Amino acid sequence: MPSRRWNSSTKAGVVIALALLAIWSVVAFRAMIPSTIVAFLLAFTLGYPVNWIQQRTGWARTPAIVLLYVVILFLVLLMPVLVLPRAASLANSLQQTLVELIDNLQTAVISLGSIQIPVNDLFEPLRAALQNLLSAASVNPWSIFRGLTNGLLIVIYVLVLNFWLLKDMQKLQRLLLDQIPSDYQEDVRRLAQEIVQIWEGFLRGQIVLGVVIGLVTWILLVIVGMPNAGGLALLSGVMELLPTVGPAISGTIGFLVAIFQGSLWMPVSNLTFALIISVLYSIIGQVESIYFIPRLVGGRVKLHPAVAFVSVIAGALVFGALGILLATPIVATVQALLIYVYRKLLDHEPFDPRPAPRSSLRIRGLIGGRKIEAIIFDLDGTLTEVDWRAIDWVEQHLAWSSRVVSSEQRQHYTRRLMIAVEGMVNFLISQLGRAKQRHWLERILPVLNVMRGYPPLERLVLQAGVAETLQRLAYPYRLALISARDRQAVDSFLSAVRLDDGIFAFMITREDVRSLLPHSESLLTVTEKLRLQPDQILVVSDTDTNLRAARAMGMAVAGVLSGLGQLTDMNETDLTLPSLPELEEWL
Repeated sequence: MPSRRWNSSTKAGVVIALALLAIWSVVAFRAMIPSTIVAFLLAFTLGYPVNWIQQRTGWARTPAIVLLYVVILFLVLLMPVLVLPRAASLANSLQQTLVELIDNLQTAVISLGSIQIPVNDLFEPLRAALQNLLSAASVNPWSIFRGLTNGLLIVIYVLVLNFWLLKDMQKLQRLLLDQIPSDYQEDVRRLAQEIVQIWEGFLRGQIVLGVVIGLVTWILLVIVGMPNAGGLALLSGVMELLPTVGPAISGTIGFLVAIFQGSLWMPVSNLTFALIISVLYSIIGQVESIYFIPRLVGGRVKLHPAVAFVSVIAGALVFGALGILLATPIVATVQALLIYVYRKLLDHEPFDPRPAPRSSLRIRGLIGGRKIEAIIFDLDGTLTEVDWRAIDWVEQHLAWSSRVVSSEQRQHYTRRLMIAVEGMVNFLISQLGRAKQRHWLERILPVLNVMRGYPPLERLVLQAGVAETLQRLAYPYRLALISARDRQAVDSFLSAVRLDDGIFAFMITREDVRSLLPHSESLLTVTEKLRLQPDQILVVSDTDTNLRAARAMGMAVAGVLSGLGQLTDMNETDLTLPSLPELEEWL
């Protein structure tokens, strides 16, 4: 006999009872909520090394988890000897610096002629904030750890729960997904993928980003003679856990320390030194936003700076330290859920369309689903031969390492280093150009060119078949050229190869923009001159680094493998070509 179905009243009563039970459970066991969150975060983070161990060893999941626990336990036992003394020393040094900074803010006076303004009145909110930061920094690290775990019992709870989550997370996911009606399973699966990408990008990226920024800040501050460079670098690394807000806080504190204490060795005034420190923090911020954040964090945590600021403050007020750390990914997760609900309410497609898979079907003039009207070419490496002297130098000077690193591996790593360096060199050239330090630029440019594979002008030659391809493409399409070289060099080269007869409708060289590729300024300038929409333009380059800005602007992108780039670097391009002449088959 089949089970009797519940009527609507019974269902409503059961739902209300379950809701009340859930609320009571949250209130009754609220002390365990932080530890449960920590256990889930640990499972989320440690899942990557567990998967790596399984891939490398072929072990089952349980022994892989046990091995990871043993390694972590070993590292924890080494921390009091190797890590904590240095960390405590840096924290104490930073604490002393903040104490001196607070004292200086209380006693300093700004003189404007006969008028004297006490700095203490102007910076009272900042002084109070520093005092709070100092109070937090002065807490013993072991007491913070004990407060977070809430004793040995909570530690055991976290470890045991984390173990079972690591072991059976996939089973739990399948169990939950099976409870979802079949019509909504695909929506739940894709929504879960978006949320996982948000937390992946934040947790893994922010930790690595903090370490990288801390090291870079420490090196630069030591070079210019900043007092307590280690403590300020530690502060910069920790502040990276607060997106948008943290770097501004660490930069402000660095500026104030510089203006009150000056340099340890530079013969400049405190104000000049503070300006130098501000420039360094600005450069670090620019490099962070252009290179580190896209690579380490990704673009999934897309929050306006004001929203990020409010979420961090709200998290601090409501949940304390854990709220500060998790405010941004939680708000980003809520944003993803609200976008889904909003689109469903309006009967719109709830998810962004996935990029169409690459197909061997060729429709002339159509790249990545876009009707192409104009093509922008990167000069060096795309149209011209690459200077491989950097690889030759490595082969010559590092031949002794053949027993450890093969010749093919050395060439591969050098090639990837050249790709990574190109964007940084272009950024350096842009900054020297802004500072009008042309004499410095001319001195170091030959070395920079070798590092990024740019041959000198007298050795610059077109790749085979490029001239004929450009001449044929110039009839149906408007062509533009972007180069990090100066205008005179580009004009001279185009004249030598007989491409100066109107082949290119526009050219952007070093003098025409303030920021070179991979910055988007060059692409924006060409787009404005062409008077086209970004999705009507195809950008062609030999490195994915230079295509990143075009992709973000909605342009079609094509990578050629005849320069620095390799096939593994072109996973996100709309089209990958062995050489530029192959482009004609698509256009």
